[in-house]
Amino acid sequence: MELSGSGDVDNSPARLAARAEDAVRALSLRTSGPVDGDILASPGEMHEVLGSLKVLVENLARCLPELATWLEQCLWCGRIGGRDPHAYGEVAESIFEVASALARAHRMSAALSREIQAAQAASSDLAVTE
Repeated sequence: MELSGSGDVDNSPARLAARAEDAVRALSLRTSGPVDGDILASPGEMHEVLGSLKVLVENLARCLPELATWLEQCLWCGRIGGRDPHAYGEVAESIFEVASALARAHRMSAALSREIQAAQAASSDLAVTE
């Protein structure tokens, strides 16, 4: 883990997202092995993994609108965009595109969470029969 100048663990949003990316990449590599390999210990473990992934996606979905709100607030309070009306218009248009894409991603992640929940619910029968 990286350390910030004050000696504390770097918990910046960018670093947190990078750690989440690393964890998901490791899970992807682990689950892409051969069927007879050491992917999961049991169907019960798969049920647990699906539950954790559902929560991961729900938490991701929750932060997407917050990112758009932060960006819009930066525009409104003058932190980005400058005073040039032409530049401001271009920046405002870019922010609108970012916010629109984040809104779509939010909707898609909510749907993904529901599908993972359905898979987890269906896997509960498998976990019981172990």
